[in-house]
Amino acid sequence: MDIDFILTGQRIREARKFRGWTADVLAEKVGLATESLRHIENASSKPSLQTLFKIATELDVSLDYITGRTSNLSSVLSGDCSKNFGLSEPQSRMVQDVLKSIIPVITEYL
Repeated sequence: MDIDFILTGQRIREARKFRGWTADVLAEKVGLATESLRHIENASSKPSLQTLFKIATELDVSLDYITGRTSNLSSVLSGDCSKNFGLSEPQSRMVQDVLKSIIPVITEYL
């Protein structure tokens, strides 16, 4: 199975915009030139697995989601809200449930 780099780029862009980050911000966090990130998002270059892993880690999404292996919205937020935002476990579950329900609406407008 080959990676759909067009879909991968779209999902990276969507996740980046969902976080409210510009391409400059994500590129800096990942250690890429902004132009390189734009090439990945536009599918004009194929990133290495290491680069995809760094991007997914910074965006807090799964590699399966980024590469199109799953479209399951629960995979979008792979991180633990309690760890990342100092929430209790019940608060973390509630935030993830809310996000899962609003992500489809948000991504329609990205």
